[in-house]
Amino acid sequence: MTPAGRLQDHLKHVVQKSGGQYRKVRWEGRRGCPDCFVWWKGGKSAFIEVKAPGDRYSKLQEREVARMQHDGIPVYTVSTNEEIDEIVGKIRHDTDV
Repeated sequence: MTPAGRLQDHLKHVVQKSGGQYRKVRWEGRRGCPDCFVWWKGGKSAFIEVKAPGDRYSKLQEREVARMQHDGIPVYTVSTNEEIDEIVGKIRHDTDV
């Protein structure tokens, strides 16, 4: 399994263990979407891009994420298990991330 795959597995585990839902994401007819969508009851949700340490966004991903964030959609990038744990906790508790 790739480093990014291991991180996605950790994200899925942490989200589900905390009572949330996890989905792998793919746009139809478009590229550049974040990897995952997570949510909890009450409308707490976010897209999460998982990058192995040292990986970067492509130009296309940068534009797509910037467009989403500009419109108020929460999108976060994680590269470690610790970042995943922190972001999931903050999303669940609706604090500024």
